[in-house]
Amino acid sequence: MPSVKAKLVLASALGVFLLSIFFLPPVASQTYQQEPSRVKVGVWINSIEKVDTPAQTFSVDFYMWFKYRDIKPDIEFLRGTPRMDLVTEEERPTENYIEYRVRGAYVQPFDFRDFPLDEHFLSISLEDKNHDITELVFEPDLEESGIDPSLSVAGWDVKDFRIYVSEHAYPDETYSQLTFGLTVYRSKISAVLKNFLPIIIITLISLLTFAISIKNFGQRVGICVSTLMSAVAYHIAALSGLPALGYLTLFDRIMLVVYTVFLYNLLVSVQGMRLVEAGKVEEAEKFESRMQNLLPVLVVVLGIIYIWLFGMI
Repeated sequence: MPSVKAKLVLASALGVFLLSIFFLPPVASQTYQQEPSRVKVGVWINSIEKVDTPAQTFSVDFYMWFKYRDIKPDIEFLRGTPRMDLVTEEERPTENYIEYRVRGAYVQPFDFRDFPLDEHFLSISLEDKNHDITELVFEPDLEESGIDPSLSVAGWDVKDFRIYVSEHAYPDETYSQLTFGLTVYRSKISAVLKNFLPIIIITLISLLTFAISIKNFGQRVGICVSTLMSAVAYHIAALSGLPALGYLTLFDRIMLVVYTVFLYNLLVSVQGMRLVEAGKVEEAEKFESRMQNLLPVLVVVLGIIYIWLFGMI
């Protein structure tokens, strides 16, 4: 019969064996995982042919090239179906090269909250159709990518070309996503001259009623009503180039201030008219003077409420 010592040795060996089964990682998990294939992508934007703000789309003409070794990329664009024309395809000793010229329109959700001082990043995103991030990863060609120096967009200024890579996660897979584009913005000088100057002139005409004697209340009321209607018509015309929005733009918030000032002016004129008709001319003049002094405070308060607070909503 085996001795007690032999039994202890056997039990220890069995314990070590069981521990190795339950606690040591399986051999399969230690197998070597192959690195994903890396594809360098470059872009050269020739022109932005059209920025359609009502439709929230833009059209671009650009060159795109891929430098790869083993996996040839088969890409798809996420917000457009452009035409891709093959320019060149080469098999090189160190890496393969393929280049396309791409033309087409893309959908771009615009944010018009700062209109007419708004700016928009016109971006294009693409992914490989068949290989997720474990098989293929894009790398931006930062040195050779860019935009044509003569590029211009009608009605917009251009700045900030960008190209970068991110991960796009789906419920079951994650893909390498390349995004590139540039920022277009409205010139502040142009916005002031085209959008703000006309309404400033209309407002000044409306405020000229305070320079008219309260006794001529008919003229004052007529000016108030006509300038208010002009402001409404101009407001509608200024926003005609935008799509239907579910929020207020900066221009809307400024116009709310203008409308309130116009209504304030109209109410002052009507109240002055009532006092004059009641024979209280001196009281009407004092009332008008108080309301005129209160006007700057009203404008500041309305600016804080409409422009700042409403802008945070």
